[in-house]
Amino acid sequence: MLMDISFSCECGERIKETVYVPAPNFMAEQNKDSGSEHYEEIHCDKCHKEHEILVVNTFSGADCYVTSDGSTDVSFGMPYFPESDYNDDELAWIMQSETQIEIFQNHIKSVEKILEADIDAEAYFSLLVMLYGHVVAAVEAYLSSTFIHKVTNSEELTRKLIETDPKFSNMKFTLKEIFEEQEKLKITVANYLKDLIFHDLKKVKPMYKDVLDCEFGDISWLFKAVIIRHHCVHRAGYDKENTKIELSVEILRELVTRAQDLTSLIESKLHPTSLTEFDLSF
Repeated sequence: MLMDISFSCECGERIKETVYVPAPNFMAEQNKDSGSEHYEEIHCDKCHKEHEILVVNTFSGADCYVTSDGSTDVSFGMPYFPESDYNDDELAWIMQSETQIEIFQNHIKSVEKILEADIDAEAYFSLLVMLYGHVVAAVEAYLSSTFIHKVTNSEELTRKLIETDPKFSNMKFTLKEIFEEQEKLKITVANYLKDLIFHDLKKVKPMYKDVLDCEFGDISWLFKAVIIRHHCVHRAGYDKENTKIELSVEILRELVTRAQDLTSLIESKLHPTSLTEFDLSF
C-alpha cells in the first residue's frame, strides 16, 4: 500500500511525498502487537536535508513520523492500493500464473482474520474503511489478472479482443510494424488491459461477455462499491460534503459475499471442471 504525506522542513519548504505502507502483522491476536514498521529517507530539494520517515501500520490504521525531528507535524491520508503498478515482469508473471482465484481468496481470508482482532471502538471505523478498500481492490485485481491471463494465453481470444475492441481494431500498421508488434503483442495487450480495467471498470462487463463469453449479471453493487472505496481511500471514510459514510461489519460482509459470488461465477464459466468450493464464515 501507499500513503500520501506532507510536512514542513526547517527551511520552510513544504514537502509532499508518497511513502510505502507495510501490511500489519496479520499473525498478531491484538492490535497492540500488530504493528509493522517501514523507514524511508526523504530529501528536501530546497535545503538538501535528509529526513528519516517512519511509517507504522497496525490493525487500527497507519501513522507517520519524522524521526529525525520528533517535533515535526506530518499530515497524511489513508493508505491505498495503487490502481495500476504492474511492470512488464509482473505482467509476464500474470500471463503465466493460474493462481488468480487463490490470491483473491487469500485476501478475503485476511479480511476475516483482521475482523476477529481486538480493536477498540474508536479505531474500528478506520479499520472498516481500510478493509472495504482492500476488498474492492482485491476484486479489481482478480478481474484484471484473470482476463489478462486468459486472453494472452490464447491466440483465439487475443484475436477476438483485437477484433472487438475499438482501440485495436482501428489501429493501422505497416508490414514492418506488424512483424515487430507480433513479437511483443502479449505485453502490448496486457499493458492495455491492466490500464483499462483498473481505470475504467464499466468496460469490464462487456469485455468479459464479448471476449470470454462470460455474463456477470447485475454488478451495480460493484460500481457503488468503487465510489465508496474512493471515499475510503481519498477522504478516510468521508464524502465530498465531509459526511461520514455508512460503514459497518454487516455492509463489509455483504460486499465480501457479493465479491465471492462474482468470482465463483467467473471461475465456473472459465474453469468449470476445476472450481473448488470456497466458503468463509462471514
